[in-house]
Amino acid sequence: MVDPWNFLSDVPPEKSFWFCNGTVVRNIYELVNEIEFMKIWDFVYHVNQDNRKNDFAKWVRDVLGDHALALKLEKILDRKKYSEVIRKRIKEFE
Repeated sequence: MVDPWNFLSDVPPEKSFWFCNGTVVRNIYELVNEIEFMKIWDFVYHVNQDNRKNDFAKWVRDVLGDHALALKLEKILDRKKYSEVIRKRIKEFE
């Protein structure tokens, strides 16, 4: 079970997510905001089918501890849908 406090809080600096564009985020709110406004090519760098890569889902699972959300995100390649799923999950914990 996911601890809402940990899921919504800042992670320690060493567990922050580093985007390919140099942006660093420390919580789920910052992550979803960055995803919504980042360039599509930056999103595709982190989430793509060709390399079977989904850096955000991996961070959500391994750092934030939300396996259920990570499983949903692993199946999504559309940036808008991706952020919608994260926002929905945030509302479940607020």
